[in-house]
Amino acid sequence: MADQSLRIAELLESRVAVFAKAQGVQVAWENIPFTPPQDKPYLRLFVLPAATQSIDLAAQLQTYRGILQVNIVAMAGGGVSESRLLAKQIADQFPEGMAVSDGDLSIYISSPPAIHSGIQDRASSGPTGGSGSISYTIPISISYRADY
Repeated sequence: MADQSLRIAELLESRVAVFAKAQGVQVAWENIPFTPPQDKPYLRLFVLPAATQSIDLAAQLQTYRGILQVNIVAMAGGGVSESRLLAKQIADQFPEGMAVSDGDLSIYISSPPAIHSGIQDRASSGPTGGSGSISYTIPISISYRADY
């Protein structure tokens, strides 16, 4: 039986891509060159698989589990209202119990999305804190289960 991890990642990423395009939000895709916008938030996402389980004696039915982590990254110092609203809108795209199917593969959102507190990457910028921008990140954890 073929590993379905790539199909799972593609299904989850495509749902985020549709949302981002509709909202006019840029996405920093894995291993694709990206220049972050300085004036508005952008997304970074990671599909973090967990151990695959066989749930029948014949080892024919596989269950894949993992987390889709979507980070909302914004320039620090601009407040959190826009980023928090974006986090809520993304979480609403993955309600608990939602199913996404592609042929013989079904992905289920197995728990409510969790929006975590923001994290600032540096205390300051400038002569004592280094150069460049400071970002503020709000991570969203979305647990999934995929049956194949």
